[in-house]
Amino acid sequence: MSKAFVAIHCQTGKENPVIRSLMEIRGVSEVTGVLGLYDVVIKIEAPNSSVLEEIITKYVRKVPHVLITMTLIVI
Repeated sequence: MSKAFVAIHCQTGKENPVIRSLMEIRGVSEVTGVLGLYDVVIKIEAPNSSVLEEIITKYVRKVPHVLITMTLIVI
């Protein structure tokens, strides 16, 4: 099992729609709004690193109003 945390900076005022969209992505197991440089932190769980990469690049980064992501892969 591969896991990662992704910190997400989104467009101001669009945090709630981003959070709702992220909650619908398969593999996203936790979604938390936070204060600071980033607006949302998510936890992703996938069967392997290839699937993990696909979830991040094809789904998380494509959510409308997501501006910047920082991925932290669990070792």
